[in-house]
Amino acid sequence: IAEAVEGVSTHEDNNSVLRKFEVGSFCIAEWAEDSTWYNGLVIMVNSDGSYQVEFVDYGNVENVIEDKMVEAMENVPAGSIIDEFVKTVHGEVAREEKPKSEVGNNSQEDLGSPELEEAVLIEEPVIGDDAINETAEVVVKTVLSEEAEQVCKLGSPPKQVSPISVQDDDTPWTPSVGSVCCAKWSDRVWYNARVDEVMRGGKEVFVTFIDYGNTDKVPVRKLVKDSSLIPEGAKINTLVKRGSPAVAQDDCQDLGNVNSEDPLSSSTPIQDGLSVGEECVALWAEDNVWYNARIIMIDQQAKVAEVEFFDYGNADLVSLCDVYRKFSSVPLARPGEEITVDPNVSTGQGEDVDQVVDFPVRVDQEQGDLLVDHSAETATDLGVKAEPVSLLSLVTKDQHGKMILNAVVVNTITAMEGVVGMTILPGGTLVTAVEKDNTVKMWSRDGLCTGEVVGDRQFSNPSDVVCLGGMGFAVKDKNGIMMFDMQGKYVRKLEVDKLDTCSGMAVDNLGRIVIINKCGEGDEGKLTLRGETDILYIDIMKEKVVKRVEMVDIIAEKEKTICKALTMYKDKLYVVDNGLDCVYTLFHEDGEDQAEVFGSPGRREAQFSGVSAAVLDDEGNTVISDTRNNRLQLFSSEWEFVGFVKVQPSPLARPCVMCLDKEVRELVVHNMGTSQVVRYALG
Repeated sequence: IAEAVEGVSTHEDNNSVLRKFEVGSFCIAEWAEDSTWYNGLVIMVNSDGSYQVEFVDYGNVENVIEDKMVEAMENVPAGSIIDEFVKTVHGEVAREEKPKSEVGNNSQEDLGSPELEEAVLIEEPVIGDDAINETAEVVVKTVLSEEAEQVCKLGSPPKQVSPISVQDDDTPWTPSVGSVCCAKWSDRVWYNARVDEVMRGGKEVFVTFIDYGNTDKVPVRKLVKDSSLIPEGAKINTLVKRGSPAVAQDDCQDLGNVNSEDPLSSSTPIQDGLSVGEECVALWAEDNVWYNARIIMIDQQAKVAEVEFFDYGNADLVSLCDVYRKFSSVPLARPGEEITVDPNVSTGQGEDVDQVVDFPVRVDQEQGDLLVDHSAETATDLGVKAEPVSLLSLVTKDQHGKMILNAVVVNTITAMEGVVGMTILPGGTLVTAVEKDNTVKMWSRDGLCTGEVVGDRQFSNPSDVVCLGGMGFAVKDKNGIMMFDMQGKYVRKLEVDKLDTCSGMAVDNLGRIVIINKCGEGDEGKLTLRGETDILYIDIMKEKVVKRVEMVDIIAEKEKTICKALTMYKDKLYVVDNGLDCVYTLFHEDGEDQAEVFGSPGRREAQFSGVSAAVLDDEGNTVISDTRNNRLQLFSSEWEFVGFVKVQPSPLARPCVMCLDKEVRELVVHNMGTSQVVRYALG
């Protein structure tokens, strides 16, 4: 029967069903999320005729229809994308029906360097290890109101479970710190590399691409112990010598004799006579800042030291060339370099004066003065400190016993048509950007215009404004980002060349501007892939994207998504998705990067229609503007529905952007339906 109906997945005969696969059958199945074919194992036959398939090389499970499953690699439809592990079927090497490429070892291309500063984006050393690395797996939690929390994993299949990299000669190889090897980077090119750190669980490692100095996190399965094991036909960087181990070029001076029997020597001192346990200053390569540190381990073979940045509590590997006993040795050893030093480091300048510095400072080599580097200033109010605000403390019950947050109109600003961006500065000044009018203005708490903001060029559709704390504010229009001081005086523009179609702005606790970047039609796509949405972190002083979070693993339907607004609360980033009517929360917890997804379309509590913005109080309670439902919803820090915001005397009219003036407990709302910006007193 199977031969007579070849290609047909089922056949009914006397109420029985003849299936091509059964529980325990190995197969090759297409994963719908990326249209790639992977090795699979059938673990359940569903009543609708589909199968539950475990993608055995990655460990995740999906429902797959029979038309998207084949028994052998040669049956995969021509032109399909096939995972690299499909060449090994059921633990054996699949037979190749076609001859190997004649290119062989001559298939190397000059593909350039990984260019870490342009695309490999890793977090600065802060309290905890909370970087959201672009290659990291993100656990996505769907937060359901009054229901059990569901945990799922979206995006590409998870990393391979096995921490061992199995080479073609079937000899298991476990990479360790200092191992010189070859690594496959995200551009699918193999480079010479050195293992700097083995991550917890052993499934991923941090490597340095030794010919270029770049660092990135790489799955162990993308390492080989020498270049002879790189698959034939793969793209290989020209500096990789086929058939021989990668050799690191030693850029450091001789730091003493290496104990070949004990490369992880704890007794052999390094420059300045430093040894394990001693305090020092160390350069963290990711932000080029010098920090106080304590030496945990010295690896003479790899010429790296593991140090703890004890002012912040995290540890990392640094080059032995970047470790000194005292900071005073740094300018002497590096004449002419621009040096940035953490404020906790004793620089020897003005030691007899109590120096109060809240952010890193740059050492001017010629003048020897300390210059303020505002790039790390946090976005906290530097003016009069307001008392902590809890919106829950302002909630009351109405005549029907329902919880409400009363909001009474204080004043109204008219002629605010179309898209409006807003922010509150320390002291209560409101800054508005009206896209339609190409204007940016400043307003007092009384609703009076105190001045129009003018940049070095005419604004072109300004759509977003963000407070930079005591530094002032930034305005984004379609031509870029401009910065202004507290009085609205133009300071400078940010020259960032990797932005496509941007929306939303926030400032994180390191003083970086966070922005939503989507690569659509007409965009260059220098960093964000075509049709995808990323979250980019911009270092203000360096004018450079220093961190990137790919939303592809978090967004369920990229065709419908419209991420349009951002806000920060402590170390959590809230991303508002107007298209899918939900809010994503990005954070780091339990040693991994995670995302919560809250909300769904509808008119019930905790449902939205055109969600536009979110504001948070000092306890993490959130007000969300539910635009097309003409309401504001209040949620606790645990995403429990508390109640609606009841405005008086006039109703809300398509509420969009919001700002919370915490000092006076007032909520500022742009009512798009009436083209008004209204300030409400809460409670």
